[in-house]
Formats: sequence, structure tokens, C-alpha cells
Amino acid sequence: MKNILFTLIVFFAFGMAGEAQSALELTNGTYEKKQVVTVEGVDAGKLYVRALEVLSDWAGSQSKSKIGIDVQDKDEGMVVYKGRLEIGFHKVNFMAGWEIYGDFTIKIKCKDGKAQITCIVPTATFEWSSPQYPAIETVSLGELIPEYNYKGKMRIKKAAKNFGPQIPGKFDNVVAMLATKMTQQPDNDF
Repeated sequence: MKNILFTLIVFFAFGMAGEAQSALELTNGTYEKKQVVTVEGVDAGKLYVRALEVLSDWAGSQSKSKIGIDVQDKDEGMVVYKGRLEIGFHKVNFMAGWEIYGDFTIKIKCKDGKAQITCIVPTATFEWSSPQYPAIETVSLGELIPEYNYKGKMRIKKAAKNFGPQIPGKFDNVVAMLATKMTQQPDNDF
């Protein structure tokens, strides 16, 4: 009896977790993730500089991604990065395939002792890798997640079904990494 009860509890717990994952926090077809980081004893100016350093370090480590500063306002303590993050490559034949990118905006707002990291991902972009026949298709995440329902002229269905669901997880990892780096003390031993 205890085993049956335990199995039912585990079944319902995983079932509820699956439902929570499928919602994915999409609002009007856009994925948004927010996280507030508390850093005791650090004023807004220093947090702003730390945000610039963290975003710069992260952007420099992304090989095929296209990332840059959009807004930089020290008085407001805000940095906005925009760009495309490489999600993956879906090989179609021996010569070419789809390169998949998540289009994003990352906003870091700094106050004394706190920073809010917001990541907004409205679309995914599919780029055909063959230089002879270039093609680009940009699709709202709402048409890819939780179910594929895009009605475009490009044949991106397999690539979208394979990589579309990975997009929120990739950006969750980015926000978590940025939050962790914001709380780390800078190296002042030079």
C-alpha cells in the first residue's frame, strides 16, 4: 500500500512539473525571464559597472552569436544588450542545414544592493547555411512553443520541433549565469 501511495505521489508530482514546464511563461508569444539578485554593501554605481563587465565577458564567449549594447545609462543604472544567441544547427543534407538563433533583449537594472536581470525572447531566426541559396525565416516563439503551428513558406518544421523547445532553457541558463556572476566579488588583487 505504501508503494502504491508513493508511486501515485511521484506520478502526480512529475505530472504537475510537466504542466508547469509546458506553460513556459510565454506572454503574447514572447518568453520572459526575470531574476532579482541581492548584493549586500554594493552601491548602484558599482553594480552598474559589474553588470557591464559581466555582459561583456558573456558576449565575448559566444562564438557565432551577434550581441551588442543597445542602451547604456549610468544615471538610471541600466544596461540593455540585444542580439541573437546561437541555439543549434539542424543538418538537412550533406551540404547545408538550418542555423537556429534566439533573438533576445537582456536588461540589467541596478539599485543599491540589488540588480534585476530581465531576458526577453520574442522570436527565433532560422538561417539556411548554404551561401548559394541564402534564406532567413524569423518566427514568433508562440508559433513554435508549446506546439509547432507556424504556417510559413520555408521548410523549418523539423528544425523548429527539435530546437524550438530548447530556447527557453538556454536563456534560463544565461540568466542564472549572469545572476551568479553579478553576486561574485571582483578580483582586486592586481
